[in-house]
Amino acid sequence: MDCILDNELLANMKESDDDVDGDSIMVEEDSADEKMQLANESQISSQDEGSDPLQEAEPTLCTNFQYAFQDSDIKANHDEINETLTNSENKQKRGRGRPAGHISARGHTWSKERGEALEEFDLPTHEASCKGPARSISNAVESWMLLFDDDILRLLTRQINDHIRKRKNRTPNQRLVDIIETRSWLGLSYLCGIFRNSEFNGPLDELWTLELGNAIFRATMSLSRFEFLNECLACISNLNDLWQKFIINCRSYYAASSWLTVDQVNTNLGVCCDAKTLYMTNCHHCEKNKKIDDLICDFKTTGRNITLGNHYVNIQVCEHLLGHNLSSLCKLSLDANPIDWPKNWQAKSKQILYSKSAILIPNDNQEDEALLVFGLSSQISYLKTYQKTIEACYQFYDLSQRYSTSRSSRSESPNQISASFYLLLDMAAVNSWILLRLSPKNCTPQIEQRDFHRQLGLFLTQQRLQRRLQHCSSANSSLVMRLQICEILGQSSQRLFSYEEQQLLQPKQIVLNKEKMQFSEGVTLSSRYGEKFRRCKPCSRNKRGTKSRSRCQQCLSHRCNNHLISRCFDCMGVPEDKIQV
Repeated sequence: MDCILDNELLANMKESDDDVDGDSIMVEEDSADEKMQLANESQISSQDEGSDPLQEAEPTLCTNFQYAFQDSDIKANHDEINETLTNSENKQKRGRGRPAGHISARGHTWSKERGEALEEFDLPTHEASCKGPARSISNAVESWMLLFDDDILRLLTRQINDHIRKRKNRTPNQRLVDIIETRSWLGLSYLCGIFRNSEFNGPLDELWTLELGNAIFRATMSLSRFEFLNECLACISNLNDLWQKFIINCRSYYAASSWLTVDQVNTNLGVCCDAKTLYMTNCHHCEKNKKIDDLICDFKTTGRNITLGNHYVNIQVCEHLLGHNLSSLCKLSLDANPIDWPKNWQAKSKQILYSKSAILIPNDNQEDEALLVFGLSSQISYLKTYQKTIEACYQFYDLSQRYSTSRSSRSESPNQISASFYLLLDMAAVNSWILLRLSPKNCTPQIEQRDFHRQLGLFLTQQRLQRRLQHCSSANSSLVMRLQICEILGQSSQRLFSYEEQQLLQPKQIVLNKEKMQFSEGVTLSSRYGEKFRRCKPCSRNKRGTKSRSRCQQCLSHRCNNHLISRCFDCMGVPEDKIQV
């Protein structure tokens, strides 16, 4: 695997004085509120009343982005508009009594005729775009660092080090971590999701082997060190702070389109996604009984449309959204929403019902299901819009699990904290991938998700590889390993060969100190190791019977390591000609 090193990017990676043991990439250390204020400051001042506070005044759009659908795909034709507005085939003659209608258990009155007070919003025209610094990103690591910024890295590194300091009798692999190593560990986690995404995955050890592995894993860190950092995830004390910072960043650098979807993809995760780009604009994580207001708080009074998933379907919720100038679209079911379903009304009758600002359209395929519309423009095909937008949240979740970082763990079912952190990494990768494709300065708008994850993993490990190449000596790293690092970074190996050649040509001289010369003339030392294993005399006195090849170089009696004092020849002042090998 090869990667061209971005010299300009590495030039901007400077060392910072952090309270943890390492360096970090310097980015703006503004608070979450300051970030959102910086991203919106230029457009808020020039907005008119009723305009979208999240939309750029003149957004720079990416014409090459492949949206899930276009606005022209969901516009209604003349027959659909006429059927919704007039519903002439469902009109019935009324007598002197009360108008014919249906009443739900919640108290909503449904009529077969469209009322004059039916509220309908204008056709929404918002376009998805990047905001603030996101408009200038040009590669994977710049996009990712907007969402998983330096503050999150510092907080994560600090919590891991706090856990490591509590350990007793630490091994060399359990040393403290710095931000550069944390970043490289995250990069390897993304690469694990790339190389282990098949149905039948081999063991994690294969990625570090010479036969089936990859050089970047062996060059970045050892397998035992990588697994130890994965184990530290289970002991992170405050994961909610990481989530909050990440969600604020996702909200700060993206302007959503007119079509949003709110749904709950699993028991712990409710998300709000842009249905056209699948970007996650907001989410609830590991918190129960959260209201929909927290998911759509950035879009109130903007005239956007919200497609509600089954977990949020409720007429009262739709009325609440309508009060905030938001249209809504959802599927009403007799089994799931009995109190909102009109009594004595069957969807198979194909009668469209109206109630104040709501429209209930029967489903031709399901007798007990109907489409509930609040405030959406009649120029839009309700059925097409629902079909195009309802799966957006699940599609985003599927993208996040396609190359999931959870495959970097040996355990098939990691604990709740580890699984939550892996999900955070996966969602950050998908959102940053979408931001990069939307960026006007991106040279590859059609970049595939797998290529993005691969580039991201390579970029995140570069700084550590660069440091290992510069600071490690030949005693700590073999020449073959350093040549592989040069190949990964895309650097020339000529300088490395020149350095090794100079080291070989440099004469090795042993300087003896006469004060250390304590041996009499004629004394000759033998080799420290004998040909056979023999019992250590001091150990045999204690009935331990330890055998060893090491022996005294003068009297040649065997001694184990516990009863032998070892000193180098330089410290003893022994010349080479007095040693018999």
